[in-house]
Amino acid sequence: MSATQNRGMIRRDENSINIFHDKKNEAGYKRVLPGQFVIHLRSFQGGFAHSAIEGITSPAYTVFGFSEPEKHDSEYWKYVFTSKSFIRRLETVTYGIRDGRSISYDEFLTLGFAYPSKAEQTAIAQYLDKLSDLITLHQRLYF
Repeated sequence: MSATQNRGMIRRDENSINIFHDKKNEAGYKRVLPGQFVIHLRSFQGGFAHSAIEGITSPAYTVFGFSEPEKHDSEYWKYVFTSKSFIRRLETVTYGIRDGRSISYDEFLTLGFAYPSKAEQTAIAQYLDKLSDLITLHQRLYF
């Protein structure tokens, strides 16, 4: 699988960039499950790619899910992790310089988040999904 800024985790063959790898190295790749997130190389720019599918990804990435999934809707967190306010918060837990910056996963865990109930998270995510679909539809009509 490939991590993308705007589409989350996608099958490698759905990416317009051809990235070749040695299949013999796949044993070291990380398993990604639906509902998990992958922190990829441009994490300081909102590089928390949500996965709706199962697959494997580069061992260079950090893969994480929720320790209490019954309290969280990953679709809701997909929006949180790509929001401008969250990306600004990431500045406190990144290291490196310029485009080489990465997020410290251990420090990310210390950020602390206030969040609504899972039912409210689901309702918010569904609303944002509909809004996103509507925006996409209007863009297709006018471009």
